[in-house]
Amino acid sequence: MASTVDEIKRLAKEKLLRDEKVAGVWDFIQIATGDRHTYDESLRAFKRWRFQPRILSARPSISMWTTVLGEPISMPVGIAPTVGSAALHGDAEATFGRAASRAKTLMVLSSVGDLPIETFVKKVPQDGLYWAQTYLFRDRRNTLHIVRNAERAGFKAIVVTVDSPVEHKSVGSKNGPTRRYLDILFRTPVANIRFMDGQEREFSKEGTTLAELWADGAACHKESFCFANWDELAWLKSQTKLAIVLKGVVSADSARQAASFGVAGILVSAHGGRQLDGVPAPLDVLPEIVHAVKDTNVEIYMDGGVRTGNDVLKALALGARAVFIGRPALYGLAYNGEEGVDQVLNILKEELSITMALCGCSTISEVDRSIVRHETEFHPKL
Repeated sequence: MASTVDEIKRLAKEKLLRDEKVAGVWDFIQIATGDRHTYDESLRAFKRWRFQPRILSARPSISMWTTVLGEPISMPVGIAPTVGSAALHGDAEATFGRAASRAKTLMVLSSVGDLPIETFVKKVPQDGLYWAQTYLFRDRRNTLHIVRNAERAGFKAIVVTVDSPVEHKSVGSKNGPTRRYLDILFRTPVANIRFMDGQEREFSKEGTTLAELWADGAACHKESFCFANWDELAWLKSQTKLAIVLKGVVSADSARQAASFGVAGILVSAHGGRQLDGVPAPLDVLPEIVHAVKDTNVEIYMDGGVRTGNDVLKALALGARAVFIGRPALYGLAYNGEEGVDQVLNILKEELSITMALCGCSTISEVDRSIVRHETEFHPKL
């Protein structure tokens, strides 16, 4: 049995590439834009931090319980909104919802996934912790469709992705995937976009390929990528009492503006390296964003590059309240179905527990900046 997320990634890749029918799914999972600089740096950023353990401080019992927006979770690791699970499993995003529920953590449902939100809530435990992701769509009815269903289903927050006014057309080829992913067929792609070009949408019984979905000028493409602004966010805030979390913040100035606007949380994220290549790795900007809102009640989370329990603890030490995983959840699903997602979460939880003990931390509240140091402190430039 695989014992690390990297091993699960390797086995998932081998499995998918053996079958030409699903080989494109691997390419889709691994897509990054430009020269893949942001994608690569998001992984490397964790290696630039070293642990500085507290001796004679750990206790036999390690607790990883914490809260997000007041809701308890068993570990500070949630599942990020992702696309592509439908090509791996018939229940698509519901597999992540069930796995998160079993692990007693949270899952964020993507607005542009393959599973309608109304269907998702029927396939997952009703006592699970779920947030709903959305864009500020061109047609506000699409945003409201997600928000109203999330409210009815007991979701606890709306995650608004704010880093995608346009689609980045340059898909990185350096050490990256081929374009087989364009032939992936989805049954109900971007299932929660119900209105296009002002008309109620009709789904094709034959499904739709990614090439058709994201073609220039395609209605779905125009609806998904649109130029939103703070006025649109103010409108959304006026429409719901659910907490709002902004996803895609990578600067202190933007974080301060978001905090003054009244958001409940900020998800420091570079969209997995799939949008603007060249933005900093989320971990690199995490400390300055945490500092920018330190006098507010805004909670800070991050995603991007998390592959081990060591990574989780470094992010927490630098101020994140929790981290989210996207690709690792897809690796698990590709490797061993829903059980594979369980394995990924269990691996991260066990690794985090061990790393906390070795660093002298018995609870999440004991984790702080004192247990990490940047590599430049040990190897200063001459």
